[in-house]
Amino acid sequence: MKVNIADPLQTPATLWQKALDQSASGILVAQAIRNKDGDIETFTIQLANRQAEKTLRHKRESMLGHTVAELLPQTLAPLWSKVADVVESGESQHSDFYYQTSYTRQELWFDLCIEPLGDGQCAVLSFTDITALKNASQTLLGESILFKTLSSSVPGMSVVVVNYFQKVLFANGNLPGLFKSSNADELIGQRITDTILPNYQDDWKRYISTALMGEQHSFSDHWGGWRCECYVGPVRNERGNIVMGICVYRDISEQFRQQQTLQRMNHDLKQSNHSLEQFAYVASHDLQEPLRKIKSFGDILGERYTKQLDETGVDIVHRMQSAADRMNDLIKSLLSYARITTPSGLAKFQKQELINVSELLSGIQNDLEIAIQERGAVIKSDLNLPIVPGDETQLRQLFQNLLTNAIKFVRPTQRPEVSITGRLVRGGDVPEFPGVDHLQEYALFSIEDNGIGIDPENFEMIFGLFTRLHGRQQFTGSGIGLATCKRVAENHGGTITLESKVNYGTTFHVYLPLHTTAQKIQ
Repeated sequence: MKVNIADPLQTPATLWQKALDQSASGILVAQAIRNKDGDIETFTIQLANRQAEKTLRHKRESMLGHTVAELLPQTLAPLWSKVADVVESGESQHSDFYYQTSYTRQELWFDLCIEPLGDGQCAVLSFTDITALKNASQTLLGESILFKTLSSSVPGMSVVVVNYFQKVLFANGNLPGLFKSSNADELIGQRITDTILPNYQDDWKRYISTALMGEQHSFSDHWGGWRCECYVGPVRNERGNIVMGICVYRDISEQFRQQQTLQRMNHDLKQSNHSLEQFAYVASHDLQEPLRKIKSFGDILGERYTKQLDETGVDIVHRMQSAADRMNDLIKSLLSYARITTPSGLAKFQKQELINVSELLSGIQNDLEIAIQERGAVIKSDLNLPIVPGDETQLRQLFQNLLTNAIKFVRPTQRPEVSITGRLVRGGDVPEFPGVDHLQEYALFSIEDNGIGIDPENFEMIFGLFTRLHGRQQFTGSGIGLATCKRVAENHGGTITLESKVNYGTTFHVYLPLHTTAQKIQ
């Protein structure tokens, strides 16, 4: 067997230098230079390995025997202050050391170890570049703070982050019933599947594994009374490599309960609408038929048997006929209201048409010609009122009811005066109401009268069904007209408001959008 004999020219110092050159850390031996008072003024470099050459950007030959003040920038003064402390105290130091290069302004971090050497005049410096590790740590810390802030500030939200080995690095927030414990701190350092209840471990093992392979999962589920929205997916570094997996949970239990309530209410509304449609059918057929018979028999009594009745009997017949007429008007008004509130009544809004309101009002005035002449009413209307999309029949009901009221609710000794104006307004100038769109334009129609006025405390109630503020002896009517007006405006995506002062008249304002926004009953 052949034995290699060491080269006799290689001294122990040479061998030590070769060994040091194999180190991944930079190594320097520095010797203190003292003044006449014995204080350390500077250091000279006595030994440097290859990694120190690369880090300090100096050849070994140019460093040995020279002072650090000659070789290295002034910005490294804090380093030599640390070395002086070690030499004087004889105690080693180990710390992270930050340094920014003079020319490139590159920021560097080193793991620095300083050990005293020999007779107390020298020290060994060992420094390892940990810049990449430090940056990664800072990034992870920043993400941890972000996750914590996010999960703490968003109500009902919790976050769990795992590393590539599926161990929990970070957890925060109130955890859902999926986990064995709701305390997030208890998860840190454990495999995430070990923290999950046994019944769900297989599913979540699959979610986490595939997330660390790049898949994303978004779904909702429920555990232990919780209804959750979940996201499970990868976390990538700046190079696009997957380094972590993240699970985000958001408690939507309350929203889910509200949704269930809305679904029940929607079901009840459909049932109510069905009942309303049945009522409309009954009112249009079964109720009107016996009413016609009552009216017919009353007419026969009044025509054929008046002579056989005394004055009281005749009065009773007249009262019966008057009640039958009121009942007939009420049924017609209810039918009219039902047609604009049931789904079948709203179906026509699928195809709206442009309505010339000026022509519509002209036709309404012709229909009301007798009432206008009887009261001597004066009606003034703008010639160029806005054109709006909608259903002609319903809009006719709205304006006819408002015009009829303006003529009717005036003191007997006063001549009705009605003014109808219209203009375009921006959505921002429209009063708040459900469904208002402040980004579009509306047509505003104002119907002003000089009637008896309405007390402000009754502004809301007058739009209710069967609401009457006056007795039938004063003013006739079914109490459904303004409720119909309000519903027509809502069907068209608009609203109706009023201004009024008792004994000085009322102005109704009708807001209708210039684009199709008809309300639909589901």
